[in-house]
Amino acid sequence: MSGQVTAVVFAASVLALLSACSAVEVEEGSCPEKMANSNVNNITVVAPLGPKGDVGPPGPRGVRGEPGEVGRPGKLGPRGLEGQKGERGAPGEKGSKGDEGVSGGAVYVRWGRTSCEEGGAGTVTVYSGMAGGAWYNHKGGGSNYLCLPADPEWGWHKDGLQNSRESYMYGAEYQIGLAGSPYDPGTIHDRNVPCAVCHSPSRRAQLMIPARQTCPGGWTREYGGYLMTASHGHSRTEFVCMDGEPEALPGGEGNEDGALFYVVEARCGSLPCPPYVEGRELTCVVCTV
Repeated sequence: MSGQVTAVVFAASVLALLSACSAVEVEEGSCPEKMANSNVNNITVVAPLGPKGDVGPPGPRGVRGEPGEVGRPGKLGPRGLEGQKGERGAPGEKGSKGDEGVSGGAVYVRWGRTSCEEGGAGTVTVYSGMAGGAWYNHKGGGSNYLCLPADPEWGWHKDGLQNSRESYMYGAEYQIGLAGSPYDPGTIHDRNVPCAVCHSPSRRAQLMIPARQTCPGGWTREYGGYLMTASHGHSRTEFVCMDGEPEALPGGEGNEDGALFYVVEARCGSLPCPPYVEGRELTCVVCTV
C-alpha cells in the first residue's frame, strides 16, 4: 500500500514541476535555474526499476594497449613423431688436396750400400750411414747390427769412457776370406761397411728370405746378395742380407775390428743335404709387397 502512495506523490511532483516550467519558459534557461533553487531538489523519490533494455551494438574498437611482459616458458612438450627421411642432397665441391704425407709402406735396411737407387719403383733413401754393433767377442752389448746415421745428434753427454760397465758401440768391417768367397777380398776386406735405410711407399710389408735369390709371386725384389753375420767363434748377432755388390766407406782401410761381418756357409746334419750343400755360401734376397 505504501508503494502506491509513493508513486502518486512522485507523479504529482512531476506534473507540478512541468507546469511551473511551462509558465515561465519565456526566458531560455530560467526554468532549470529556478528548479535548482527550489525545494523539489531535496525530495527523494523511490520508484521500482524498469525492465532491462536490449543489448546495444558493440562500440568501436579501442586503441591497442602496450604489450605485456614476456611470460615464463612453458614445460617441454612430448617428442613428436620422426619425420620422413629427405632426399639425398647434391654432392659438395671437391676439396683441395692436402699436403703429401707418409702413410704406411715398407722400410728395410740395405746393408753394404750407400743408397737405395736399385730398389723397387718409388723406393727412396730415408738416410744413409755406417753399420755398427758390439765388439765381435764381447759377452755383453747388443745382439744386432745397427745402421748408424752419418750425422749423429747429441743430448746430455760427458766425454770420455765412464766405467767398465758401460756398453759400447763400434763400427763394422767386412771379414772376407782370402779364397773361396763370393766377394772380392781386395776391394772390401777389413773395410768399413755402409748401409742405407730404404722406404717403399707403395708397399705394405718387407721380407728377407735366406738361401733365395728370387721373390715369391706377387712380391717385388728390392735387392739380393749373401747372408752374413758374426763368426761362429764370436758373440752372437743377427743374420743380415749383405748386398751382392757391396761398397766400402772411405777412410777405413785398416784392420780395426769392432763389429764384424762374415759370410754364412751351410753345414749338413740337422740341415738336410741335399737340398743344402756342405760349406756352400748362402744367398739372400729382400722382397716387398
